[in-house]
Amino acid sequence: MRSLAPSALAAIAAPVLGLAALVRMDFPGGAILLTSANFDIQAPSGLYRGAGAFGQISEVNDSPGEIKGLQFSLSGVRSEFIALALDDAAVVQGTPVTIRHGIFDASSGQLCDEPIAWRGTLDTMSIEEDGETCTIAATAESSAVDLLRGSPLTYSDADQKALYPDDRFFEYLLSQVNVPVVWPDRNYFIAKG
Repeated sequence: MRSLAPSALAAIAAPVLGLAALVRMDFPGGAILLTSANFDIQAPSGLYRGAGAFGQISEVNDSPGEIKGLQFSLSGVRSEFIALALDDAAVVQGTPVTIRHGIFDASSGQLCDEPIAWRGTLDTMSIEEDGETCTIAATAESSAVDLLRGSPLTYSDADQKALYPDDRFFEYLLSQVNVPVVWPDRNYFIAKG
């Protein structure tokens, strides 16, 4: 776990806290950076454009034993920008998404820290149009889903040598299967005088 910067800890302890979600979607054609704030935010990870009330992110609600995805939506997009969304529509699935918490000093408006809150990949995207504006919505699954996937590797000499050619750890494994282990009687260990 990463610790917060001292300036971020001071901002959290202040009576008023400035907080904004910073969303980065790394499409092959270029990254899209949006923030829940009503203004643009320059952060070390890039310039985030203010989406304000037009952008929405569903609640990050991870609970033990259950991994839930997120939904993103951007409404009020002018119809002429649909082509930009459609350009990347074919490569939406698998696009990395990172959500950071932008922690601000409320008195100065200075960004203090931007710890990662959630990571995952985009899954699907839909576009709804009403003639003048459109709503672009996308779903994403958490990177924690990868923890539920099994490994194709086994505990065998062949798989171990594929990873580490000089490692002989499993070399004699098969020759030891179903071989009884015989321990000496306790009298063997008692010193005779």
